Amino acid sequence: MFVQYWSAEYDYATDSDLYTPHIGKQLTPETVRELFLWKNGSKLSVAKQQSVEQNYVGRLQELFDLSMDTPPAEFLKTFGGGAIWRIFWLHCWQPSRYPIYDQHVHRAMTFIQSGTREEISSWPDARKIDTYLVRYLPFHSSFEAFDQREVDRALWAFGKFIKGSRIPELATPAGLDSA
Repeated sequence: MFVQYWSAEYDYATDSDLYTPHIGKQLTPETVRELFLWKNGSKLSVAKQQSVEQNYVGRLQELFDLSMDTPPAEFLKTFGGGAIWRIFWLHCWQPSRYPIYDQHVHRAMTFIQSGTREEISSWPDARKIDTYLVRYLPFHSSFEAFDQREVDRALWAFGKFIKGSRIPELATPAGLDSA
């Protein structure tokens, strides 16, 4: 119920223009730029454009040369940029294997698991990466019976909702099972 309900609440206007046409397809300089524009949610600042060019577009051949069995921790050490963007780059490389991770899906995960809201915005990159690898990947895999993109949408929408709502934190997470 959770995935169906919350994925229907997902509303991200640029999905069909910038994300859906490019994800899971051959990455080119232009598709990488479009995907990061989508991830940013708005026009990229000059500094962010430079980061995309330097860390991702300029290193496409390096990405293509990687073994598909490269462990995610090694992958995330190989490329530069902030933790969330490196994790997104991992997702772009193997979208069916590595889910998207950001503040909203993290908030959704912690609320589902413990009934509390946990924010990652002030965390150092190493902690974000460790949390993605150790906590978020196993949590996300608990939804393996569902379409993974629907899961991403549901968690994002739920996490965004609880950020802006006055929903009380729970002593125990009741009624938030993954079914």
